[in-house]
Amino acid sequence: MNIPTVLTDILVVLVAAKLAAELAERIGIPAVVGEIVAGVLVGPSVLHLVGNQDEVLRTLGELGVILLLLDVGLEMDLAELGKVGRASMLVATVGVVTPLVLGLGAMELLGNDFKSSLFVAAALTATSVGITARVFGDLRALATTEARIVLGAAVADDVMGLVVLTVVVRLVTEGSVSVLAVMGIVLVAVAFLAVGSVVGVRITGPLFSLVNRLSRSTGTLVALALSFTLAYARLADVAKLAPIVGAFVAGIALTRSDQAGRIRRELAPVGHLFIPVFFLQIGIDAKVESFARGGVLRDAGVLLAVAVVGKLVSPLGAIGSPGDKLLIGLGMLPRGEVGLIFATIGLQNGVLGSDLYAALLLVVLVTTLAAPQLLKVRYNQIRSKTKPGSLAVTAMMPQGGWLVVRDGEVSFAARPADDAGLIVALQAAVRVGRNQPTPELFDWLVNLPAGVLEWDARATDALFDVIERGNARSWRFLDTVGVLDQALPELAEAIRSRDVDPFTLDPLDSHRFVILEQLRRLDPSEPLALEFERLQHIDRLLLALLLAEGLDGQRDPKGASRRIAERLGMDADAVDDVGRLVEDRELLWAAAHRPAGFSEEAVLQLASYLDTPDHSRALYVLTALRGADRDRWELARLRDLYDLIQGVLADDELTGAEARNLVELRRAEALDLAEADPRVRARIANAPRAYLLRQDAPAIARHAALLSRAPSNRSVRVAVTDDVECRWIDATGRDRPGLFATITGVLAQRDLVIVHATLATWPDGAALESFCVRSSEAPDPHALEEAIAAVPRDQLASPSLAEATTSFDDQSSPWHTVCEVEAPDKPGLLHVLATAFAASGIEVLAATVMSNDGVAFDRFELTDHNGRKLDNATKESFCDFVRCGVATGRRRLRQRYVLATAP
Repeated sequence: MNIPTVLTDILVVLVAAKLAAELAERIGIPAVVGEIVAGVLVGPSVLHLVGNQDEVLRTLGELGVILLLLDVGLEMDLAELGKVGRASMLVATVGVVTPLVLGLGAMELLGNDFKSSLFVAAALTATSVGITARVFGDLRALATTEARIVLGAAVADDVMGLVVLTVVVRLVTEGSVSVLAVMGIVLVAVAFLAVGSVVGVRITGPLFSLVNRLSRSTGTLVALALSFTLAYARLADVAKLAPIVGAFVAGIALTRSDQAGRIRRELAPVGHLFIPVFFLQIGIDAKVESFARGGVLRDAGVLLAVAVVGKLVSPLGAIGSPGDKLLIGLGMLPRGEVGLIFATIGLQNGVLGSDLYAALLLVVLVTTLAAPQLLKVRYNQIRSKTKPGSLAVTAMMPQGGWLVVRDGEVSFAARPADDAGLIVALQAAVRVGRNQPTPELFDWLVNLPAGVLEWDARATDALFDVIERGNARSWRFLDTVGVLDQALPELAEAIRSRDVDPFTLDPLDSHRFVILEQLRRLDPSEPLALEFERLQHIDRLLLALLLAEGLDGQRDPKGASRRIAERLGMDADAVDDVGRLVEDRELLWAAAHRPAGFSEEAVLQLASYLDTPDHSRALYVLTALRGADRDRWELARLRDLYDLIQGVLADDELTGAEARNLVELRRAEALDLAEADPRVRARIANAPRAYLLRQDAPAIARHAALLSRAPSNRSVRVAVTDDVECRWIDATGRDRPGLFATITGVLAQRDLVIVHATLATWPDGAALESFCVRSSEAPDPHALEEAIAAVPRDQLASPSLAEATTSFDDQSSPWHTVCEVEAPDKPGLLHVLATAFAASGIEVLAATVMSNDGVAFDRFELTDHNGRKLDNATKESFCDFVRCGVATGRRRLRQRYVLATAP
């Protein structure tokens, strides 16, 4: 095995897969098509960047297809097959049998051997439920009769297809075609599906609940789920079935466990890496030159005709049922990823030659690309012929409301005017969560004129009813009929951006709000439920719960949340509260995970920021619900932090009427200790908020006295003070880049070991830098002043510190970026870091220096020159200066900092 070649192949495949998927999504074609084309381009047929003999790459692709079938199983429940209805089951049956028979006959007539003919015919039975669901969703037709029949049939088609695949693989590999052998293979396949699912369901529930309770290491649960899947794949292989059948059964078993949602989410990133490798491998194996051969084009034409006819006749199973039969047939047409799995297995088993593989690949691509367009054309034709409903418009709402549920269908009790559309849609959404809308209701909502969906108090109450009682079906219904686009466009756009995974087969997945589901599952006696009930403004939290998940990943979730809250008619306080809850959705998690997150200073800062017990309670409930599937120790740590914050907010000394704000409390205490000099008192009155939060009152008064006279542009004043705990060196001067680095350099030259540092800048540019140092003798403040003044400005330098480890955290503080540096403890270490901060344009607000067994642990609170958190470029610049050292260069007659050594 050539490791460099393997790594290069993986690099090329992953980059090509993601570029192809991004491009495909932007031009409106399925991502799998783009990935196959990318495989052709990077493979031996075109660019020769990747060969088709890389066994590691092929193994990764096999793992990808196992993950794909696991995801299919996770999104499916065999019990649901009994609920899809007679029409769906019959459509699926006809849609499998007809192309199988026609395909086998056509391939035999073309002179192919029986094994190849059987495998090609089996590949034509597949239907891609993912592609069909997405097209119906784009057309806002998921609630139509035709869509329900097609999606139900496609689910049944998946199970039948796996049975067909199992039978065909056994037949072509063992060579036996007797009726008894076929019955035996079918029996084994069905038994494996049934017994494996039943046993798996009984095992996974208690097993994964036990693991969830006992595990302490992050990732244990998802690792066990993947191991469970691989074990089932191996069992399938032992039973002489395709390993993907085992992965499918494992998914069915896992979907019944309480941890299914967490497993699906945590496995998704793994699938994003490996599943595209499988589809690229298809393109890599394809030989483009064979596409132009007459025999390949002939076979592809015949197979395409069989593929189209075989699915277009499938609606014969729906005779007697409502719905447009041609639309149903077109919905069954795309083969997509399922057909590709059949073709690849045939190629790998040597059943399909390169020409037949190429012909089958062309058929899959054509049906995948053409079906969505044909579906759109046919659906628009049907819509243009839709007749108005039979009910006359009623001015007054009936006593029981506009809607009624009869025999599992939501229908009109009376026809409302169009201006009641928003309330009707929201009320229907709650009922549709467990029932089906009638075509008349669905069509009325879809055809509402633009501009009639206006928010008022009744509509807002109806929305909160959907948030509390609705489910994924409710939100999909609102999206499908176009209500979200008109009434909540920000949420509609966010939902569409969530629906970008081509391997997610569940049409409800992008409309599922896990936080709201977690809230509904809370037992009333649980501590979190009790905190929820204690909230003064439950409506604000409900809206924030919806938007914190719904807008997650959007560019400006806080701004979008505020716009939505204003549109709903909420008052200014409520709008601000909702926006802050959404903005701070990660704040408590980040703070709870920091080693110093429970310190007095950190908790006081958080409590001061959160301001009120009710707001902190709402943020805690939101945070705990978002992380309900995290490890128990994490949830316990979050609860401990919340209790500390509530304890601070309940303390009269911090939150009472006389000193509601911690900053003002500190300021008042310092003023009591300060001199009568008005200049000293003015310094305290104008002291920065962050500085006041970090200092005690005596220190604030001492610093204000030193700052009573505004320092000149060049001079720095120094004072040395001894107290019981520390020797303090306080320095004041005009704020300028590099001042911190200059002072720390002078202290390092005099062997003054810095234990703690605080920095602050006043609005008039006066800067304070206070250091707690260890030294055998008290330094001379005048000598320090002269040494600092003698250091040339903008000529700082520092050696490299390649052994330092640096991390940044933007979440644990509302105001600044926290930077932690771990490095061997040695003289001048803080000066090296301070010089790197200066070279990167970073303002240091505070510094804490600790050491243990020769290792220094330094923590800094930072902002840029504009007082904002650091961006990624600034963070990278600092890391480069630490790793390579700082030197002074010149650019157009002015100084600049450069790396001292090459990176």
